[in-house]
Amino acid sequence: MPRLRLYELALLAVILALSAAQFYYWDARFTDNELAVGGKGYVSDEVWYVASARNIMLKVFHLSPREVGGYGYTIIYNGTLDRARVESLAKEYGVTLRLDYSKLNGFYAHSTNLTALSEFLDAVKRVVGVGDVIPGWMMPDASGINTYLNLEHPPLGKYVIGLTMVLVGDYPLYWRLGNMVAGVLLIFLTFLATRRLLQGNTVAGLAAAALLSVDPLVRSLSSIALLDVYVSLFTALSFYLALGKRYGLALLAAVIGALFKFNALFALIPLSLLYARERVKKRFNLLDFTATLLGFYIVSGLAFLAAQILASLPLISYSGFTNWFKQSITGAIAWHTQVKCSGNGCPVSSAPWDWFAGVNPFTLYYFPGGAAVVAVGFWPVWSFALVSTLVLLPGYLKGKTAFAKSSCWLLGLLAGYALLWAVGGRTQYSFYAVQFAPVVYTSAIVIVATFNSSNVLQVLRSWRDFLAEAERAVGRLLLLQ
Repeated sequence: MPRLRLYELALLAVILALSAAQFYYWDARFTDNELAVGGKGYVSDEVWYVASARNIMLKVFHLSPREVGGYGYTIIYNGTLDRARVESLAKEYGVTLRLDYSKLNGFYAHSTNLTALSEFLDAVKRVVGVGDVIPGWMMPDASGINTYLNLEHPPLGKYVIGLTMVLVGDYPLYWRLGNMVAGVLLIFLTFLATRRLLQGNTVAGLAAAALLSVDPLVRSLSSIALLDVYVSLFTALSFYLALGKRYGLALLAAVIGALFKFNALFALIPLSLLYARERVKKRFNLLDFTATLLGFYIVSGLAFLAAQILASLPLISYSGFTNWFKQSITGAIAWHTQVKCSGNGCPVSSAPWDWFAGVNPFTLYYFPGGAAVVAVGFWPVWSFALVSTLVLLPGYLKGKTAFAKSSCWLLGLLAGYALLWAVGGRTQYSFYAVQFAPVVYTSAIVIVATFNSSNVLQVLRSWRDFLAEAERAVGRLLLLQ
């Protein structure tokens, strides 16, 4: 593969730098809004991951968050609260209160003076039955949030957020630093994968990276503390490694991605097909192909379980293996394969195929005045990639073309979500679709770059013959009635 020229490196650096600046800009906008509404403006699933990350650092690792711009305690109490007495104490010690919690029996106290805040807490404990104290940014208003560890999802994403809180600061702008880094790396890997797939075509790689960098779904998921951009990152890494026939490392990348969310394992579907095809490439045999697939999934399952246990050892030590296994493995699988929420008050869910048409997007964030940030990609490109893949697939199945490999990954990931939908996991949300993003833009560029009129004509003739045969079959069935 040819080396990158200096101007190509410069263009790539510009794309990555602009991407980082864009992610930071949106992160700062979200943070400014949270400050404007007193710290409780965030509404997406970020609240669960941030709160559980703080709890894990405090209760499991015994690490306190690094506070920014003052000091705060979310104080959880038992019984009833004597508001007048607490407000009087707050005035006495110069502490600011937030008492508008409705679901959590708690309130938030903040001060720029740590000694005054500590003395206020001691005074409160003499008049209120304090059950728990969570230092740092205020906890969201949800019952039991002070003990919530988000065990239905693997721990690595919370470790990243939590370590950022401890090392950098427990502040909205900093919660998302890991996401911003993951977003930039995702764009870089998409460049590498597209370039490798098209045998060193740097222009195609830059085009895929540039398009991905301005996709609104990628921008949003790289600017807010959700887990899915990490899933997308390790899916892209697995894709890139598989293109280089480094199947063991590609498997490892997918397993690491599953330490953020289980849906990273959907990358194993296309990966297993490419691996099995490579193993039986000299002489295809269905039995050998099936046996290879079975062996691949056994190894993958063992690697997945081992990785989950290893990453969760601190949580296992804290809650016990049986409790952890029930919540994080069997319970999590049951939770993901059923309807999680139905009726009024539930967020908008969507089917996997909706994501390619921009239908039923999930609202990630609300700004004052009703403006919303929704999780939707640039759907015309997404639709083009999927529809073109389905239409052109018959003409490209033979041989090891770039299109065959990219389409294998696109359709393989889609098959995973469709299977989840079929077994009962109907509560899926459009932000999950970011896992597809690197493959969507790689596929779109590959389709354009490898366009061949003779192949297209062959595909059209194949579809014409298929439809004609189907029409004749229906006619014969009607005559038999």
